[in-house]
Amino acid sequence: MTGTDNCIMRHFLIVEELLSSGRLWCASDLSLRAEAATMLLAVAGDLVSVPGVRVSVLLSAEALAGPVGDQLRVGGVELLLAADGPEQWLRSPTVSPAQFTATLVIAPESAGLLVQRLQQLQSGVWSGVTSLNVSWQQAALFGDKVATAVWLQAHFLKTPATVALTAESAERLKDSRVTGRLDLRTGSLSSDAGGDVLPGDSELYVLKPRDGCGCGEVQLLSLSRDEAKALRTVGVRVVETVPGAEFSWLLQPLQVGQHCSAGLIGCGAGTAVMLPAGEQLIACQFGRFRYMGGRLPAGDAVQIAAGVMLRRLAGVLGAFRGWLGVDFVVADGGELQILEINPRLCTSYVGYRQLAGFSLAGVLSEGFGVAGSELPWCAERVGFRVC
Repeated sequence: MTGTDNCIMRHFLIVEELLSSGRLWCASDLSLRAEAATMLLAVAGDLVSVPGVRVSVLLSAEALAGPVGDQLRVGGVELLLAADGPEQWLRSPTVSPAQFTATLVIAPESAGLLVQRLQQLQSGVWSGVTSLNVSWQQAALFGDKVATAVWLQAHFLKTPATVALTAESAERLKDSRVTGRLDLRTGSLSSDAGGDVLPGDSELYVLKPRDGCGCGEVQLLSLSRDEAKALRTVGVRVVETVPGAEFSWLLQPLQVGQHCSAGLIGCGAGTAVMLPAGEQLIACQFGRFRYMGGRLPAGDAVQIAAGVMLRRLAGVLGAFRGWLGVDFVVADGGELQILEINPRLCTSYVGYRQLAGFSLAGVLSEGFGVAGSELPWCAERVGFRVC
């Protein structure tokens, strides 16, 4: 009998929201489907490579019959049909929850989808199965950008000044969206003909939905000082109190500098693995932002600043399990500000997988109590694209 025969086989269930929901699949565009498929294939491929691990993925009929289903089958992943979507399947599963060792959800915060799915998988018949995600309560906190801003300030972690606005107030700002192309490193705005097109008495602001995911609906505005001051009177300045749900949009001054991301993998026992910081590739043209991928790792100065921030963040969080992605900006002077905390697996996983000389999903699933510096990251810099 071999060592493998002696191993207890562990069975993991992955639920990717878009690819397991026929409704969302049909409503999504090709780029979103491609990004979801890239993420799912990377994570499932990583997990199935771990000795003694069996992986099942929940898919809609559309995804199961397409290229994603084909590639997962070839990779040795078992496919489960969610004919009526993930919510219904998890409520009445065709495979007993007792058959699974752990679950992993990949879902956006938007419209409460991530929280809803985690609530299902962290209670009821699924409560005895280990969840490789953060708790649904943490997902609710960090999925709400207003609540996150209040939480960060309460724990003395720097974040941009934030004003919460109603949908009506946000709608009135659509005519203030800028034209031209933005250089995020310098804050300069140029037209196709060249030259700065920002009026001298204006400042740049970012408008984004309170529960947004990625760059979707994020807009760049040009506001005069008087306009910005007026908005601060009709909105709610986010400091110590979380405004009501009617304040569904955020307005923040544009943060100029190197836009980056990093991450923490909580091991559930008071330790967290710190992931190297990477540069984000973000384009902004005609007031619309587009996330295109990234480069890992970022330079030494960014790593040092990010390491300080991640250690403080891990200390405040205490024991937790799952993946947290942190988006931040480092100004030329070295000051770091946290823009968002994403309580989910992020697209940067694709880049981290290239940089890892090990199974990154194995770290997430095993809960290795090691510091990020002890992991065998590759020496070469890697780049990844999502569009």
